Amino acid sequence: MDAFSDILKIIQLSVNTYFLRGVGRWNMQCQYRPQGLFYLVLKGQCYFREGGSEDLQLMAEGDILALPTGGDHWLCDSPEGQNLAVVNVTKVGRNDDMLLLKTGKIEAFPTGDSNISGTTAERSGGEKETKLFCGILSYDTSIEHPFLKDLPCFMRSSTSDDGVAKRIGGFLNVLEKESMDMQPGSTLMVDRLTEMLTVHLLRAHMRTVKDSNGYMAALFDPKIGQALNLIHREAGEKWTVDSLGKAAGLNRTSFTEKFVEMVGSKPKAYLMNTRLQKAKNSLQRSNDSMLSIAESAGYSSEAAFSKAIKKHFNRTPGQIRRG
Repeated sequence: MDAFSDILKIIQLSVNTYFLRGVGRWNMQCQYRPQGLFYLVLKGQCYFREGGSEDLQLMAEGDILALPTGGDHWLCDSPEGQNLAVVNVTKVGRNDDMLLLKTGKIEAFPTGDSNISGTTAERSGGEKETKLFCGILSYDTSIEHPFLKDLPCFMRSSTSDDGVAKRIGGFLNVLEKESMDMQPGSTLMVDRLTEMLTVHLLRAHMRTVKDSNGYMAALFDPKIGQALNLIHREAGEKWTVDSLGKAAGLNRTSFTEKFVEMVGSKPKAYLMNTRLQKAKNSLQRSNDSMLSIAESAGYSSEAAFSKAIKKHFNRTPGQIRRG
């Protein structure tokens, strides 16, 4: 498994999906949440503004916009719509995934809800309509990982771009169809497809920063990226700083300096953190024995493993497993 895929598994990325439909003049504000979200414009257009900014951005049909760190923002039907006063508050999702302050005809529906279907005339009564597909991201923010620290506040893409359309146009069509006309197995398909869309957005962002420093750039770096992949693929062979540097084609000093510069921690510390995060996931999500998990993490005894887990997470292995 490559580093990026394994990180998404470690942080337990998941996505809940909804439709948002605005008719006529409307405005909505989304309050800060600890994780992120994205919007895909399925029909019409709207305007977007980040919290603390005065700049309105036009979002047209096919545009995709994401806020991986969940910052405050506004969406409205027109530049004038941003001045509409808030009338009521809506909680979206079974677990109150998102809090909307809104005015006008703006509604939220879970994917598969029959309220979103029907003809345009039936839905909007002749008024202009905007339909958005919204994915609300959830991941474990308690994890201390440079990937989470390096997440961008804002990302944007568009299916009108030939490259994007070629890569994801087909599965976006399937995503819209499965979301609106739920069939047996559609829930699973929608979940997986929205996770794929999230991965696409993050990967597209990483390509834009690959010539700079930071963890996102490190994943694409030919030397440090190779080392990260080896660390996250680690199975029977237990890597050391020397062997990782050799695999990356660098001596120990050069490798350590470049790794710290891009990743933000020393290779040995990152290696230990990755092993313990995987061990934590195994404790939470598997029935493997404590000794088996300890050995996979590089510890020869349960006592040494328990001590390391307690120091790293401030919880014993037993507490993590019961939790």
